Amino acid sequence: MLDIIQLSEKVLGLEDLEVEVEYQGDTIGKYGLDFNGEAFVLTKTMTDCLAKDKCGIPAQKPKLKLSEIQTSAAGCCAPNSKCC
Repeated sequence: MLDIIQLSEKVLGLEDLEVEVEYQGDTIGKYGLDFNGEAFVLTKTMTDCLAKDKCGIPAQKPKLKLSEIQTSAAGCCAPNSKCC
């Protein structure tokens, strides 16, 4: 495989570039490729949702003030509540 890659680099004038691998297991995943001295290994990559409008993720995070957030147990752990 290395001979094929080296010949391709020479013939096509390719540079050293990062390689990305798609592998299908239960789902199709994208991985980087590394060499550990003995074998090629797949490495983790960051992925992103391709259908953000379908999965309920807002385009922008809502900005909230902590002082305006109310919880149902607001007084539970107040300093003198004796809950702890």
